[in-house]
Amino acid sequence: ELPGIKMRGTTAVYINGALQRPTDDPDAAPFNIADSTNVSTRLGGEPEFSQLVNEINRLGMTTIIDGIERISRWAHRKYNNFPTVFTLDERKMKVPHAGTDGREIMWNDSLLPNYRKVETWDRLIDDAKFFLKKYNVKGIRFDNAQSYPVMMASDVAELHRHDPDGEFHYSEEEMFFATVVKKNQETGYWVSNAAIDLEYPNPFFVKFMREMWRESDEYFVLAESHYGRKGLLALSGTIPHGMTLVQILASLSGKSVRRDGTVARIPDSKRATIKTLGRFLRTNKDVLPKNTIMALSTCSHNTPYPGAIYGRRAWAAVDFVTMLPAIPMLLLGEDSGQTHRINQAEVIQYEQDTIYDINFNKVIPKSPTKKAQQAAADAMSALSLEAGAGGVTTAAGVGGGGMGKKKGSLLNLTNVPSRNSSNQSLNGTGGDDAAVASTAVINRETEELKKLSVRSVSKQDLQELRSRNQMTRQELGPDEGFDIEKIRGHYDHRLAVRQEHSVLRTGEFCGLGVDPLFKEQAFAFARFNDEAILIVIMNLKSRQDGPEYHANATIGVQLTKLLHALPDKMIEDPDILVRPVELFDSKPLNDEIFTLEEMMFRKFNVEMTPLQTLVLRLENLPNSEANVRKHLQQSVMRLQSEAGELHDPRENVLLARVARGASRSVSAFAAALDDIRRLLKEQGMDEEGIQYFTRLALQRSSGLLYNVEYEGLVAPKDYSPPSGERIISYLSHLTTGCNKPELMKLARSVINKTQKIGPLVFLASEIGRFSTAGGLGVMVDELTKCLAAFGLDVYVISPYYTANRKNETRYLEKDGFKWTFNFDVNLGDEVVTCGCFEGEEEGVKYCFMERGDYFPKVYADPGGAARHLKTIMLASLGSLEICCQKGLIPAVITTNDWLPSMAAGYAKQGFFGSFFENTTFFHIIHNLGEGAYEGRVYPSKGDGTFDHIHRLPTHLLVDPWWAKVVVNPSRCALLSSDTWGTVSPSYLKELQSIHPLKDLLNIAKTPFAYPNGIRQKEREKLLRDKAGSTHEEAKKKLQQKYFNFQDADHTIPLFAFVGRITSQKGVHMILDAVEELVHFSGGKIQILLGGPANYADEYSANCARRMHDLRGRFGNQFWAAPDEFFTDGPLCNLGADFGVMPSAFEPGGIVQQEFFVAGTPVVAFKTGGLKDTVHEWNSETGEGNGFNFENYNHGDFVWAMKRALKVFQDPQDYKELRQSAYDTTIDVTDVAWAWSSEFHRLRDAIYARSSKIQEELCATASEPSEWFVSDSRVVTFKWTAGGLNIFLKGSFDGWTQMWPLLPSGADPRVKMVTLRLPVGEYEYKFSVDGNWALANDQPKKMTDGFENNLIHVS
Repeated sequence: ELPGIKMRGTTAVYINGALQRPTDDPDAAPFNIADSTNVSTRLGGEPEFSQLVNEINRLGMTTIIDGIERISRWAHRKYNNFPTVFTLDERKMKVPHAGTDGREIMWNDSLLPNYRKVETWDRLIDDAKFFLKKYNVKGIRFDNAQSYPVMMASDVAELHRHDPDGEFHYSEEEMFFATVVKKNQETGYWVSNAAIDLEYPNPFFVKFMREMWRESDEYFVLAESHYGRKGLLALSGTIPHGMTLVQILASLSGKSVRRDGTVARIPDSKRATIKTLGRFLRTNKDVLPKNTIMALSTCSHNTPYPGAIYGRRAWAAVDFVTMLPAIPMLLLGEDSGQTHRINQAEVIQYEQDTIYDINFNKVIPKSPTKKAQQAAADAMSALSLEAGAGGVTTAAGVGGGGMGKKKGSLLNLTNVPSRNSSNQSLNGTGGDDAAVASTAVINRETEELKKLSVRSVSKQDLQELRSRNQMTRQELGPDEGFDIEKIRGHYDHRLAVRQEHSVLRTGEFCGLGVDPLFKEQAFAFARFNDEAILIVIMNLKSRQDGPEYHANATIGVQLTKLLHALPDKMIEDPDILVRPVELFDSKPLNDEIFTLEEMMFRKFNVEMTPLQTLVLRLENLPNSEANVRKHLQQSVMRLQSEAGELHDPRENVLLARVARGASRSVSAFAAALDDIRRLLKEQGMDEEGIQYFTRLALQRSSGLLYNVEYEGLVAPKDYSPPSGERIISYLSHLTTGCNKPELMKLARSVINKTQKIGPLVFLASEIGRFSTAGGLGVMVDELTKCLAAFGLDVYVISPYYTANRKNETRYLEKDGFKWTFNFDVNLGDEVVTCGCFEGEEEGVKYCFMERGDYFPKVYADPGGAARHLKTIMLASLGSLEICCQKGLIPAVITTNDWLPSMAAGYAKQGFFGSFFENTTFFHIIHNLGEGAYEGRVYPSKGDGTFDHIHRLPTHLLVDPWWAKVVVNPSRCALLSSDTWGTVSPSYLKELQSIHPLKDLLNIAKTPFAYPNGIRQKEREKLLRDKAGSTHEEAKKKLQQKYFNFQDADHTIPLFAFVGRITSQKGVHMILDAVEELVHFSGGKIQILLGGPANYADEYSANCARRMHDLRGRFGNQFWAAPDEFFTDGPLCNLGADFGVMPSAFEPGGIVQQEFFVAGTPVVAFKTGGLKDTVHEWNSETGEGNGFNFENYNHGDFVWAMKRALKVFQDPQDYKELRQSAYDTTIDVTDVAWAWSSEFHRLRDAIYARSSKIQEELCATASEPSEWFVSDSRVVTFKWTAGGLNIFLKGSFDGWTQMWPLLPSGADPRVKMVTLRLPVGEYEYKFSVDGNWALANDQPKKMTDGFENNLIHVS
């Protein structure tokens, strides 16, 4: 076999079970080692082993043997005095402790050495040196390396036992080295602060590698890794060999691969998903040092072959191990076409749900995700080692070393600080009595292990094996193309591809985005180096996963994440032309050509068959005239077909040129604009079409600045995104001085349409101080006021409730709002008359519709299904009727949540003729959590679907596939609105992926999301007025008022929760943790819960009872008064050391911002808006504003709280955290900018402020350009006769544009604007506060009965 193995690219051969076993047991298991310096006689002994190793070495490969941390109970006599540890059995009798990994498995046929003694470490090193020197064996694989050196917790009680004479039974040496330990209670390095917090390398492996590298710098260690410890193993100089990928892929197929190799079927609730796989690989990248070498397998020495583990995904498993950034480690024979073998663990055909079957959805990743650790070579440098490591592979390729930030040296391991006197680590493990016993330790009996040994095989064994192989083969479906007997060709091909393309061996890895519709079906990633970029897309589902996966799927892939990873030199030229080519057959995916920049920012679709793996290579094309021409023509066609979906100008080179040009010069801008005009004209497009696509290019180019700043898009690396004002100024100069008539005409035709967006109308069930009941009213109130402050025309239409939240009536009249008119609304079986009350505040124009019987109070019980539906109809139809009555044609109508959600349906179905035909409808989802938040109406049996009432097409409101008839107004909003948005990017993703309405939510191509903010200045003033000027002052008030302190104690950390006592807010998480945190901190903690309980709600009442109990037991550490209304929210925001927000779900969230503005960090669950705004604190980088827990359980929450406690103990670190928290406050002005940008995008309008336009006009007027008339001059127009809003209009641009005049600076009464005009005579006029006027101090001229001012440019 060896020459053939070498020809397939193998670099190392691992000989499993080569060490000597007990000779009196013919079926001894391969890991039952009797002599670790002798080879197994049953495998041919020393002569054949030597011959085998020599041949391996002759072929240029490396030999790897086993390293075993335990010894056999029937070991060679030389081990008679070898130090082992003992434990007490059930009868309290001292017995040898069985070999174990301390977590899951105990081998009863072995003994556990005492790894507290250095001679035990030296034995393993001496054994490795023996094989290196005698046989030139340069590799070793340690099983259970994630537990080395294996130490159990000292049995302190037994070791300190006294004999009858009063003397200790054990000697001081026995006590010191803990010769008696607690059974299966792991302690030592792996549960110490040195490993968990400080990430020191493993001292055992440091010593081992140091000694072995002194003998040979080519020596390497394969380290079996479980429990998420591969990062520290890599840091310690070893090559981690993980089986997690095997387990996750098996879990995708509904099977569990256990540590002992057993394969069992598992329930659907424990099956992994494609997301799990992505999180695993992302976590790998986070926790592993840069350039880590890892080994990956499809199966192990004690499992079946891949076909029996993965089913039809066996082919995909091969793709993973050959294409992921790791070294493939294959089991000899796994490519033989068989599925089972003689020496394998059990395959359980029925479903099991045991503690040994891991639910990877819950355990990957652990919270928090650690940052990448330093490379092993860097960690070892503290010991002045000459480090080197070889690679293990069957498909070639060894990764290099890397350098990173050093976190500590082994030289001061003994000085690692402890958390408390018991040296207990933050996860509750690590002292003598603090070690936590495993609850899932399997006893591996001798008879079980014999199944894995090399033994005689009977005819019956072979017949049974053939039968199982054939049965599994038929289950896979050879007639459908999944013939396991032909899988050898797949192995050969993928290994050959890996050999041919170095990028698969040494390239970087980057996970890619997949269309939300296919996140549970497809997985995509990129491999790249300086020479190549490969895109790997895998469809991991088939008919066996459900009928919906039977057909081909068109899967969308987004490469934007790759842009972060690619080196600058690969993307510095924006005009590099590429095309996707299929790697396996070198055929182009299609005829399209793109720039590399376009590929990075656009989503491209590929059609894939079930379980197909598609590998694309981005092939560079020469920038020949033919290729450039073809690409530009294709770009025009893509622009026409994708116009409404384009979000980023870099998705299309024509738009990208406009953005890039506007950032550089008026010449580059004009050239890009003229290219679009010329290319569109060549395609036969009329002037209206050319104007439309030009406006779109201008808008998307101006929107890039806001998308980068507010939405987190990747910023361009070669230019700064241009502002809307810069684009308008350049466009304006082209309208007056361009030397190309066609371009001047285009500029004049688009400039006004590009600048003006028109009225924005918000329909809301609650608003501001008038009717706010929750976050919706606050968000809409603050957003609309900020938009109005930007100079936009903003309206709000909302119900006028009979009573407000303070139970006041006629509250509008008290604030000066007046009735203006009545109007009628047809509700199907009745016509109701409503009144309209109007007023204006802070630039926002309000229209309130009054109908007391339908709007008694905000969210009042409507009193029946029909009445509920008609209330929604009235809010929707009534709002549109108000617009009609006022002659108000909105540019954008924004509906908020369910009450006005049918407005788009009525407008689009022609209920108001063509009045709203040019209006864009935008639906904002504030909370779509449960049915009630959708506004669902449940008709009785005789009601049908209420068609006679709502009169809309039934399908807009009723899903025919639902088991129960539900009239759903939110369905109408999603089907009828042009697009939708929500209050946080993470909540948007949650809605698209897991909400019952996700199919409707995914109709919109580019839904929008941005986190909520607060009015920062106003909030800071409130904090000063109600809480004090400093954190220390406010904390003193809290401790005195709620914990009865005489003076402040700033050494005690204070955690505060402010909010409703509801299940959504997760208050039980805090209550469950109080006692544990009090004991953990030694009583030095304070937890304050501010909020009333609703005793009518079972959850809230339960929490209230527990609060009273905890306050009685821990009066100095815990305060809550659930029977009282809490009014000290601002005091808590400023005085608390940490805010606590364990909400189970939180679409947006505003409370975290109230803490941040006070400089208070937050502990929060990673959900919705909290996920977007609360980020884990990183002391090294100084980034973050709090602490996250990713899995919604007690352990993860407590771990997050303990991390907060740890930071609090370092005053400087905590001070920096408070500053960082304050710096991350989101001001509502930023929120308004983001929403304004989105509304302008929808209307193809550029947002630009008049004052900034005037500044840009002056700054750019004198900029030279070959696109200007050669004799053009810079001209300044002035107005000195007073007025507020002054505009200029003139013949120099065909009377097309209103040019704003602003104060000159020196004299505020003088307003001016600077333009670039060709030589000639021009007439002009001024608009002063809406009225036309002439400047009396400037020349005048009468033309056709109209008098204008006159200027001669010469």
